[in-house]
Parts: sequence; C-alpha cells; structure tokens
Amino acid sequence: MGYMLSSASMRKPKIIAHRGYSSKFRENTWEAFEGAYQVRADMIELDLVLTKDRKIFVNHDLNINGKLIRDMNLEEAKKMIPGSMEVSEVLKWTEDRGIGLYLDIKDRDMIEELTHILKDFGYKTDIVVSSSDDFPFMRRFKELNDHILTALLFRNVLPPEDMVSLARKYQGDIIHPCWEDKHPFPHTLISSEDIEHMKGEGFEVVCWHEERESELRELVKKGFWGITTNDPEKLRDIVDKL
Repeated sequence: MGYMLSSASMRKPKIIAHRGYSSKFRENTWEAFEGAYQVRADMIELDLVLTKDRKIFVNHDLNINGKLIRDMNLEEAKKMIPGSMEVSEVLKWTEDRGIGLYLDIKDRDMIEELTHILKDFGYKTDIVVSSSDDFPFMRRFKELNDHILTALLFRNVLPPEDMVSLARKYQGDIIHPCWEDKHPFPHTLISSEDIEHMKGEGFEVVCWHEERESELRELVKKGFWGITTNDPEKLRDIVDKL
C-alpha cells in the first residue's frame, strides 16, 4: 500500500527534468543532466536499458541506429552515443549534488542488477523507480526494494479511484498519469480535488511532461508532488514566483 510522502498542505511541485534538460541538450546525456542541475531541477528523469554484458545503460530506446542494445556491450553502446553513461555513474554524480533521480525501466530483466546497485541509495536523496505499463514488474521491484519509492505510469485517462486501486494492488507510492497527448489542454483532465483524493488515500501524484508556459502555469496550481518537463528552466522560473 502507498504512504504519504508529505503533508497535504499546499507546496511547490518538484521540478523533474524529463531526460535532463532535453529541450536544450541531447536527451539522457551528461550535458542534459548537468544543464538540469544548473537550472536547479529537483530531479532528473532518465531511462534504463540492459546491455549484453548485463550493465544498465541510460537510453530511452531499446536500440541505437537499428541495433538492439541487448546485443551490444556497455562500451560499444557508450561509443555510439557521445555523453552517454551507465546508471551507476549517474548515481555517484547525484551524491555530490543532492539532486534526485526518477528511473524509468525499459527492460524488466534488469531487476537483479538494479536491486544490487540501489541497495545503498534512496535513503538520503529522492530515488523513484517506474516502468512504463509493466505493473507486475513494479510490484516485484517493491518487494525487493522497500526503501525505494515506486511510481505507476498510467497511459489511459482513468478516474482517481481506479488509479488508487491499481496503485494499491501493485504497491506503488506515486501515481503518474502520462496524459500529455490525451487532450489539447491536458490540465483540464485532472482537478485539484482529484489529486487531494489520491493523496488522502496515501499516494502522491506526478504530472506528465509539459513545456508550454500556459499549461505549466495551470499545472503548478494543482497540488502535484512533481511535474516533469523538457524545459526545467522555464518551470523553475514559474515555480519560484509562486
């Protein structure tokens, strides 16, 4: 069952840089991550895939230039994308900076490797683990890593009570609607009352990624725990003026 991460009082949302400062730099690279840190993002969302030598590589897609990453070793993958890295490198980088990580798992076969890597993390800085549409993986991950926050991503528009029911069933801590393409103005799909309901049931709520200033200004009023964005500098400017 989920649990409250903070009080229900009004607070500013965490700024979660989607694949780093990806509107300015190549996504999931050191440049994008350092850029997000420099504009004071609270967390960085990054994607994880598994290599042939069972290393956890930071990349959104399962392939690079048509070649499956599971068919190449870590060093081969890193050479194909300048500025790319292994997840353990990012974890060490965050230790000195106090910035959180939001890890999106693209390959469920990494569960043992990821559990080993994260056994000493998640106590001092925010670490959230999610997996697109793979709820059974998330439940198994939580069973092995109770100290790590887990988020369930919802692609379809659902009422709050349905998302709460699924989050409870699959042991999520955070409900994360991914509704950026479900409406021209997706902020209208969820209300502050919906978010308060989910918080009251023991779950925090993270918003889909959004870059439009008009939408961001509406979203920051809702009471989200965090908002993801490709443009953390723009969102930081809005949040600091609240």
